[in-house]
Amino acid sequence: MSWTEWIAAASYLWSVWLLAENKPLGWWIGLIGTVLYIWIFYVVWLPGEILIQAYFLATSLWGIWMWLHGGKNREPEPVTRASGRLLAGTAVVFALGWAGLFWAFTAMEGKVPLWDSFTTIVSFIAQYYLVKRCVESWHLWILVDIVYVPLYASRGLTVTAGLYAIFLWLAYRGLKNFQKEYRSAAASKAL
Repeated sequence: MSWTEWIAAASYLWSVWLLAENKPLGWWIGLIGTVLYIWIFYVVWLPGEILIQAYFLATSLWGIWMWLHGGKNREPEPVTRASGRLLAGTAVVFALGWAGLFWAFTAMEGKVPLWDSFTTIVSFIAQYYLVKRCVESWHLWILVDIVYVPLYASRGLTVTAGLYAIFLWLAYRGLKNFQKEYRSAAASKAL
């Protein structure tokens, strides 16, 4: 456990808590952890996780804009549900992405290519859904956090494994908060 891992974990904990509470500041705080985790995952050689962090860097910047100005008339993006078309497209992206990443991580001699590729593609999709403020993003984060805890523990990243156990709880909170906001917006539209 290095000081870098502790700072990255603290940054991500604060970031996810803020995002689960539907606060755009979470995107800014998450940038700190993203940069640090790129280095950490390079050191323990989890190429999928490096790729995820690079993706998080880009999507965090996009998320800041979307959550503050991405809705109609540059208003904040509202919480939504994923459409059937988005879900169908996601299924294709998942299948192709998991297969492609598994092949790539195996070729790069990744330590656990099956799970690394699974968590990578599901995290990509979950993050996209979160930027778009889809309720379903939290379902995906719950799933991926269940896999991340033992994955990180197996690589000796005990602080990060503990962090993702907390993320599992925060993802549940995020799901409940997004569902509540979605229902509230739907009820006010019905009036």
